[in-house]
Amino acid sequence: MLLQATAGFSSKNLIGSGSFGSVYKGTLDQEERLVAVKVLYLQKKGASKSFLAECNALKGIRHRNLVKLLTCCSSTDYNGNDFKALVFEFLTNGSLEKWLHPEGSENQRLHFLQRLNIAIDVASALYYLHNECELPLFIVI
Repeated sequence: MLLQATAGFSSKNLIGSGSFGSVYKGTLDQEERLVAVKVLYLQKKGASKSFLAECNALKGIRHRNLVKLLTCCSSTDYNGNDFKALVFEFLTNGSLEKWLHPEGSENQRLHFLQRLNIAIDVASALYYLHNECELPLFIVI
């Protein structure tokens, strides 16, 4: 289902990538629902253990400033390799990084009050993660 939703994890659907995985935009057929699929790089030491911890931690998180985890996927691919992915709601306004650090686009520049509101929202989310979650999380930035 995720393979089809992302057109085979096509580069045209690649939203971003980091040290722990790549994120793809996808469309779930049944509902035409847009999702963001984070495929983990399992060759990193401890990735499978980290995946289980991330699934358990994220499944109960509900906060207005945090993207919602829809499901976790743990399977094998067509070549018999382990495959692990997290499926999140897709947010149409793009990444926070692109808003804070636009590449040459003047119409996406944020003024001071917008940036201050973002900082307050991030602080609110961090407070929630540290103090109000069922299982408090400790984020290292």
